[in-house]
Amino acid sequence: MSCRAPPKPSQNVGAAQIRRWIGARAGTKERVEGRPTFEEVYEAHHGFVFRSALRLGVDDASVDDAVHDVFLVAHRRLEEFEGRSSIRTWLFAITLRIAQRYRRTRMRKERREDAYAAATPDATTDAYARSEAAQTLHRLLGALDDKKRTVFILSELEGMTAPEIAEAFDLALPTVYSRLRAARLELERAVERERKAEARRSA
Repeated sequence: MSCRAPPKPSQNVGAAQIRRWIGARAGTKERVEGRPTFEEVYEAHHGFVFRSALRLGVDDASVDDAVHDVFLVAHRRLEEFEGRSSIRTWLFAITLRIAQRYRRTRMRKERREDAYAAATPDATTDAYARSEAAQTLHRLLGALDDKKRTVFILSELEGMTAPEIAEAFDLALPTVYSRLRAARLELERAVERERKAEARRSA
């Protein structure tokens, strides 16, 4: 699982491409009062989308492309945004669908490749290496199913309330709480297994 830190929008290769794309379409959509422009959305939420893509299982080699795809979808659909949820939850829903597609693509690719080569990261070339704790978090999140992982990320890592999550994804509030409890329990069990494995290795 990748541990790259999100580059600033102005430093990202995809940002330059999207800016050119925006420029080529300047003036094609009038600004709607109360709705942010696409460029405002991109500048404010690029880091959030980047982090979410990684946490949803998009690998390091594909994360920039996945983020690019999320914002292309966001640009096409921004005029459909009615403000019933926050921009962040709206973007997260798009990111979730894009991440699922990238994970399926990666799984098909890995089945065709040598398992060892596919599973061995080249840590020496990762200029954005994060802490070991972040690597562990991403690995543990990868073991959750999408429903539990979505609720856990938005609640525990992005600070959204359960009612906000319920409204954004059209879920019953008890369902959100149930998934959050299940995700916490699975993660606690996974952490305990890792601790025991580490203790055995150190013995």
